Amino acid sequence: MPAPQMESMILPPRLPLVVITGNRNRSFDKDARLVNCFLETDEAGELWVYKRPGLSVLYGNPAAAGQGSYNWKGDVYHIANGTLHKNNVAIGAGLDQTGGTYWFSAILGAIPKMVFGNGVKTYAYNGTTISADLHTIDVDFPAVTVKGIVYLNGATYVMDPYGKIWGSVINSVDQPGDWSAINFIDAQIEPDPGVALAKQLVYVVAFNSWSTEIFFDAGNPTGSPLGPVQGQKISYGCATAESVQQIDDRLLWISATRSGAVQVSLLDQLNHQVVSTKPIDRLLQGSDLTSVMSLQLKVNGHNFYILTLRDRNLTLAYDMAENLWHQWTDAAGNYFPFISYTYSATRQHILQHESNGDLYVASPEVYTDAGSRIISDIYTPVFDANTRRIKQLNIMEFIGDQDEGSILQVRRSEDDYKTWSNFRQVRLDMKRPLLINCGSFRKAAYHFRHNSATAMRMQAVEVQYDLGAL
Repeated sequence: MPAPQMESMILPPRLPLVVITGNRNRSFDKDARLVNCFLETDEAGELWVYKRPGLSVLYGNPAAAGQGSYNWKGDVYHIANGTLHKNNVAIGAGLDQTGGTYWFSAILGAIPKMVFGNGVKTYAYNGTTISADLHTIDVDFPAVTVKGIVYLNGATYVMDPYGKIWGSVINSVDQPGDWSAINFIDAQIEPDPGVALAKQLVYVVAFNSWSTEIFFDAGNPTGSPLGPVQGQKISYGCATAESVQQIDDRLLWISATRSGAVQVSLLDQLNHQVVSTKPIDRLLQGSDLTSVMSLQLKVNGHNFYILTLRDRNLTLAYDMAENLWHQWTDAAGNYFPFISYTYSATRQHILQHESNGDLYVASPEVYTDAGSRIISDIYTPVFDANTRRIKQLNIMEFIGDQDEGSILQVRRSEDDYKTWSNFRQVRLDMKRPLLINCGSFRKAAYHFRHNSATAMRMQAVEVQYDLGAL
């Protein structure tokens, strides 16, 4: 007699919360996206949605424009309103403020120095005093430079807007105040202006408007020690120096081509690739790129490249670990207002605010921004269960961590993100967090909002529905 057949069980479908930014045009207020979240793959290969790191004040200052921060010899330096601070103590005022954010470097030698410049003025600090502008000290230092200061094998390099890379006298006791009128090399494969100078591994990277050239220390006895790396011309330039970030030994920036296209590029081991997606490129095309900010943040194994388009009131965060893009905001829903990153002697991750100059510690164990709740939003793609017949949605069960006091707000749109239902609330700290009697629909996009001062980690939403006849 044959064995009885077991009836197969039909499992309820899940709405995945692994949402990829999917704007269909240059608007960022519709379509699928994650706001103030990031994704992480666990050891079982499952993806979870986390709330972004929160912020707590480290150093508060009188309201002043943030202009850059840096860790030098274990101390935290930052510039606000034209004044250099060391561990929040003012050590020098009167720095140029017309060039915006300062970029930093350091040199070795008998007297190590921190070098910093904003493209208009460049200074050196020896631990006691701040020098005058380097062009004032030595007229062979270019009067105008682009952003970026590179130290390589005993010399400091800067670039002017004409694509000339100038070097200081190698291992001079007056480094970096000793320059030579013949110590330069041109980035001249293309006739495009210089935009920024950076370093990768043992190479100097010259970003021009629509091309990028790579140089190495060729040990030339006269002129510049640098020589071009043959075959390393990249046909992607830099749209704005303020987008350039060095994250470990990788460079990211908003690149531009001679055709006018813009995208986000990554240079890793001198290998170039575009890391922005088509939806992200559409958002970039909607900006004039004249008021860009960028910074980096590495927490819990995630390297974030954080790019802000002020004119669009938009911040995009690229998670290099997961190769995914998300949107981050401040507590009021505006762009993420931070202009630079550094770290402390105890490896705290420190961000500088653009307008008040304050320094904040970013931590995934903090669930507010200096006491203001972080609003984390998950907007799903449109769900129709592969049919436009009417569905009666009976239960939505939420799969995630059950932290005490954690509440999720839920609503939906049935007209392609134009209008939304009223929010309903579900307590995530219940044994079975769920909503019942969720109405009928043909197709719907869902919006899940977490506005509690708690952690948030979610994986999916399980739905149970009945299928109608029409």
